Amino acid sequence: MRAAYRIALIFASAFALAFSVLGASVYLAANIQFQAMRDRDISREIGEMVDETTRARMIDEIGEREAEKLGQRFGYALFEPASGRRIGGALAISMPRAGAGWARAAGRSGAAARYRIAAVDLRFGDRLVIGLDSQQIEEVDSAILVLFGGAFVVLIGISALGGLLLGRYLDARLDPVAATARAIIAGDLNRRVPLRGRSDEFEETAHAINAMLDRIVRLMKNLRQVSSDIAHDLRTPLMRLRGALDRLGTDPAAAAQAAAEGDALLSLFDAILRINEVEGGALAESFVPIDLSRLIRELGESYAVAFADEDRELTVKVLPGIVVRGHQELLAQAVANLLDNSRIHTPPGSGVSLGLAIAGREAVITVADRGAGIAPADRGRMLQRFVRGDNSRSTPGSGLGLSLVAAVVHAHRGEIELADAAPGLTVRLSLPI
Repeated sequence: MRAAYRIALIFASAFALAFSVLGASVYLAANIQFQAMRDRDISREIGEMVDETTRARMIDEIGEREAEKLGQRFGYALFEPASGRRIGGALAISMPRAGAGWARAAGRSGAAARYRIAAVDLRFGDRLVIGLDSQQIEEVDSAILVLFGGAFVVLIGISALGGLLLGRYLDARLDPVAATARAIIAGDLNRRVPLRGRSDEFEETAHAINAMLDRIVRLMKNLRQVSSDIAHDLRTPLMRLRGALDRLGTDPAAAAQAAAEGDALLSLFDAILRINEVEGGALAESFVPIDLSRLIRELGESYAVAFADEDRELTVKVLPGIVVRGHQELLAQAVANLLDNSRIHTPPGSGVSLGLAIAGREAVITVADRGAGIAPADRGRMLQRFVRGDNSRSTPGSGLGLSLVAAVVHAHRGEIELADAAPGLTVRLSLPI
């Protein structure tokens, strides 16, 4: 049996069981109440009769009550305990023991009926028995049973229908998820769980699954791109390293060149590993509150000297008291990468600004330069690994700087924006406060 129908069957069975327990409880409670009512009526009747002082007067009292109270369906009998003989009353039963109990006798209709009886010994030695015909009560009990039986049958039918509809509904919502998974396993990575535009748990699950699939596809495409880019970008430095090694012993500068190429390759792989570490998502566990204002101010002060040495001016404007949760070393490296890019890609005599401000519930780090900038069509692509703009082909670098910045910002649940500084480039990093 499919899980959807099994769940529906369990639901219907639980509902039927609950209804059965409720019906049985109501039936038993009604019976208990009816019996208590009969016992009270009988006790009251006995209390009105026990004061009779002689057998003759008791027989007369019984006769009068039988004539007057037939409509109430009481039955009376007076027994002589020594012989067990009934000496009065029309209730045709054998003499019972003293106390409450049950007996069968001819009812008002002439058919045998159950009587709720109570027997009490009188002061002159006889035993008085008063019974109350239970036929009306039993008719009510039968009506209750018929009512609950009919309701139970209707309930079973409704539960079965509801279970069938629920099973079909669950199948209709879950089958597309399974079909999407099978299609993706077969190689159709563009397949997604269809959405119905409803605000329920199934729709939320579909959105989450689709987001997960989009993330997986992006990672797979990124992996293929990284593999291709690594192979492409390593070709040139490896060829230079091979050439330098071939010249060892004949060219005094070959050893230094080989060491420099080796260091560049190690730096490249360190950057790749760092990006993978950041994108892995495990760094969030080490996030702590960081005084971002102090961090940006210290970075600006340390880079101002390097900018000045290269005939460039770094302007720092930081709003104090801004605190975020994050990884201080990674945030510092991300801002340092942006400052290094601005320093390298701006002409001498130009200025670069570093700022920190608040926009809504976000801290915004801004690095703006007056360099050549990036064409609007290339700004999204520049955040990918190993991508370099046309203006930076002649400068050193591996094309991993901005991709590392983007990875760090996304790990902090922030956003990165590349905008036109007219002229130049403005990079904004928005981090939640």
